[in-house]
Amino acid sequence: MMDSQALTIELDGEQFEAVLDGNLLSSLLSQGADVRYGCRAGACGVCRLYDGSNGESILSCQTAVTSSMSLTRQIPAESSIFSVLAHNSVSDDSIGLALLGPSDESFGDRVSVSFSFKNFPGDLAHFHECMAVNPAGAPLKVVLQKSHFSDEDWLKALSLSPDDRMFVQLSTGVRKGRLLFEMDIADAPVVVISSPENAVFEPYWRDALLDFTSSFLGHYTLFACNDLTLSLADDELIAFLQKALADSDSTSLQLIYHGQKLSAQDWNVLLRPLRIHPNQLYFVR
Repeated sequence: MMDSQALTIELDGEQFEAVLDGNLLSSLLSQGADVRYGCRAGACGVCRLYDGSNGESILSCQTAVTSSMSLTRQIPAESSIFSVLAHNSVSDDSIGLALLGPSDESFGDRVSVSFSFKNFPGDLAHFHECMAVNPAGAPLKVVLQKSHFSDEDWLKALSLSPDDRMFVQLSTGVRKGRLLFEMDIADAPVVVISSPENAVFEPYWRDALLDFTSSFLGHYTLFACNDLTLSLADDELIAFLQKALADSDSTSLQLIYHGQKLSAQDWNVLLRPLRIHPNQLYFVR
């Protein structure tokens, strides 16, 4: 029967099966595919994949499988040469770089970097995605986290010095530099809640948000566990949000979640008793 037809989904060379009209993200996750996801409501864009034949993007959480597909996680991008302006240690496992090049990227955009200096545009296998944390028009600032790199590339990152060159891939066809504007949080009270791996970005969020609002009410990092939904039931998180509500007009408090693998439904379980509406929550991967 047509409705039981098994279709093949190829993702960066790996093959998975999906049922006709089944949800693409659910099909991939059920078979152990390494696919990022966030809200699962089509709002955050974390689960975005790309058609391998034409580069068009799709939100896997909102896509029904109607035919076999060849997909990639790789963002269609253009590579440019950047020079290292500054190199500093953010933590034991993180490095901050200030880079100068042809870019006006701003806070919240994703870029990929490579240390393959000899053969422009470099070996695609050695590009590593990271978050850009600069204001628009300023030198590009990125934070490199050891867990995202091979040992060889991490040693290259540690050895960078001013005037060294590196390659940066900037996404094509994606509107950039608009994250905080699109959130419409100007002058609103706001808090940031980060997944454990994004705790290092706390000072960058603080600096960026204070340019938009005088009511930045704090940053909270979820505790690490295999099932991140358990961290939403943490008494310390609930107390943090209750204090933020008390320090603000609760109807205008805005929440930014910097992470993934927590859906809008997961958050609603936490937010509903606090009377925080789902449209007050923004997802940033």
